Amino acid sequence: MRGKKRSVIAGLHFIAWVAALAALACWLPAAHAADKTGTRKAPGLWESIGAKAGADALAMMGLDKAAAKSGNLAALSNAGYAEVNGASTMEALDGLSRVAGASRGRNTLLEIHSAPTSPLWFAVFDKASGMCAYLELDGPVVEEGLNVRKTPAAKLFKTRSIQNISADYLYSHVQEFKEKLDQKIFGGNEFRIIGIANAVAAGAPPYAARAFEFHDHYCPGVSSGIAMVNYLKKGFPAKEGGYFIYSVSPWCKEDAMLAILNTTPGKNSYALNYPTDEDKAKWKPEAKNACTIVYREDKQTKTWEGRVLGFKFGETGCPDYGNPMLGKLCSDLWYVHHMDEAEKFITVIKEFKLPEGVTPKDWARPGVDPMEKLGLRNAG
Repeated sequence: MRGKKRSVIAGLHFIAWVAALAALACWLPAAHAADKTGTRKAPGLWESIGAKAGADALAMMGLDKAAAKSGNLAALSNAGYAEVNGASTMEALDGLSRVAGASRGRNTLLEIHSAPTSPLWFAVFDKASGMCAYLELDGPVVEEGLNVRKTPAAKLFKTRSIQNISADYLYSHVQEFKEKLDQKIFGGNEFRIIGIANAVAAGAPPYAARAFEFHDHYCPGVSSGIAMVNYLKKGFPAKEGGYFIYSVSPWCKEDAMLAILNTTPGKNSYALNYPTDEDKAKWKPEAKNACTIVYREDKQTKTWEGRVLGFKFGETGCPDYGNPMLGKLCSDLWYVHHMDEAEKFITVIKEFKLPEGVTPKDWARPGVDPMEKLGLRNAG
């Protein structure tokens, strides 16, 4: 009897073991999929460089691997945009995110727009301490077959620096910060990194972070575009045909609207002009703050309606720090906490409908002034 019982138990264990192997076989290709044999490929050159940057950043800040699981780290880089020796650097993001524990889903992996000729850089920010480690690649050192693991970080990265960049620390160390700016401790990327890192730490939502990334920094001008988007979502939501945006006074807000609304010139949904002061002087008094005309299409009736919007920056209460960058940082963080109050900054100057058969592109053609068409420009 005992022998039969042992046989049954052994049989159950065998079945469980087989089931576990089957589950593992299903999981392995997804987790390690790399080649036809199921063997995981070694990290490529750029993934290794990204991982090296992440590991060295942690070491510079005195953090161990557990810090990557804390949720306190944010990683910023222009990898994927910057090119080195004509090669894409996109895979560096995989290594950086793996080591630093940053991810798109948690809004802690920020991909900063740059020109392909810009130097490749990485920054890891610890929200808990305010410390940020910055590393900038020494491009000429990199060549195919480079053993990244055995290459000292000091040789691989031409700039390696660490600084407390939390807003509160910077506000109380103005002179020290000025000296660090003069030294370009982050390779000239100080404004980009400080503004975006602090905004994300302060709770900037993912859609706003996408605007920061596209514009390549966060400034009050981007805040105005985000506010305008939030106004449109609630006060003038798009119908089936979407929006057509025409900016009559362009500034940084355009990049926020392009990034968030997906209205672009390439999709025939964004246009602008650059009016002179003389042009604006001809606008009627009620239109002095006009900056953007937003059209939306009703697919059922094939007609367009629109609104002329104005924007007025809010009173942030920020003191004069004697440093323009700190003033902008203070304003940026104020707007992070007021992004859902767009109605405080947006004014509706005019509501209208386009004549039957007329489209926004008809009013965006050379020689056509939509402000004149809308009766918002003085004659002459």
